[in-house]
Amino acid sequence: MHTSTRSRIAIVLAALAAFFGCGTREPSSERPRILFLVKTLSNPFFLTMQEGAERGAREAGVELIFIAPQRETDIDAQVGMLLDKLNQGVSAVCIAPAGSRELVPPLLEANRRGIPVFNIDNRLDPATVEKEGLRLVSYIGADNEQGGYLAGRYLAEKLGGQGKVAMLEGIPGVDNAENRKAGFLRAVGEHPGIKVVASQAAMWDQDKGYDAMADILRVYPDLAGLFCANDMMALGAIRAIEQAGRTGSIIVTSYDNLVAAQEAIKAGRIACSIEQHPDLMGYEGVVRAAAYLRGEAVPPELLVNLEVIDKSKLVP
Repeated sequence: MHTSTRSRIAIVLAALAAFFGCGTREPSSERPRILFLVKTLSNPFFLTMQEGAERGAREAGVELIFIAPQRETDIDAQVGMLLDKLNQGVSAVCIAPAGSRELVPPLLEANRRGIPVFNIDNRLDPATVEKEGLRLVSYIGADNEQGGYLAGRYLAEKLGGQGKVAMLEGIPGVDNAENRKAGFLRAVGEHPGIKVVASQAAMWDQDKGYDAMADILRVYPDLAGLFCANDMMALGAIRAIEQAGRTGSIIVTSYDNLVAAQEAIKAGRIACSIEQHPDLMGYEGVVRAAAYLRGEAVPPELLVNLEVIDKSKLVP
């Protein structure tokens, strides 16, 4: 484990000891209160997830608390929000963690209080979960390694197995970022004629995607392809490509199938994006949490279907 991660977890554990010394109260509502904590609401991906969660809450007859920090990289804010809601009293927690390791200590407190935990979208780090003894009821999300592979395979096929390519990664060390990266590298590694010449972490952010791509193009003006581990970074990258006069000559594949990415696909600025159905993740998270609270058995994992969305899927 990295030193910064160990330090952050130590701080969280100290905060837990102080925070929960103040006492807690039980949920006052007769209906179960399900906390659904995601990374941000500034990314449309999580707004779609919220729509699914709200639909699930209506069907299950539960109270939904759907919250997030302002910034997707603000792990400390997400930890603080979780501690606050645990102190107020909730019946279950559904969480898409901003940090795969850092959210484990506060979730252990949920375990101690008998509050079931459901892991959504970004997996909590399996090694940290096992080491700390965190009990998770279920994971609802996607096979991110396979999604990265699908995007990489599509790019390799469009390039005819030849050319220089680059990658914009998410947050280093975060499960979905690392697995999308691994899947992409596995796919392009099947084509000896493809060379990965650059890889930069753009932190899931559109502006950082623009900056990273501008830097890459200055060094590799003959770049032929690009994989972005989410659409927000891709939307920034295609601005840099356009400003360099390279639109149409660099094949871009991406991940999440946001509406803005669909428009870019229709315009020929992005070749494809991987759809992973965040609405279904939100819906199933709430429905399964409600079922568990009723005493029903819940499977330990649900992997949503992945789809490659290109112009053929969007334009009749």
